[in-house]
Amino acid sequence: MSILWEEEGAKEVMVQGGGSLFVAVLAYMAMSNGYVAHLFFNFAELHLIVIALIILMGRYTGYRLLELYRFREFKSL
Repeated sequence: MSILWEEEGAKEVMVQGGGSLFVAVLAYMAMSNGYVAHLFFNFAELHLIVIALIILMGRYTGYRLLELYRFREFKSL
């Protein structure tokens, strides 16, 4: 946020911070819901559906298979 404040200004920090807070509140409400907790605890394959949706949205920034191959030397460390 401090870098964003320097580069874009206070307004952009407030917009992105507010958006992050909104998403965090929605995630908390979903995770504290007993029905959702029951579904995800008893049907673990639902996690795969969530991961598939994240990948389809194009927001997945985790390791790709090519990166795992490129950094295979670090596995032995």
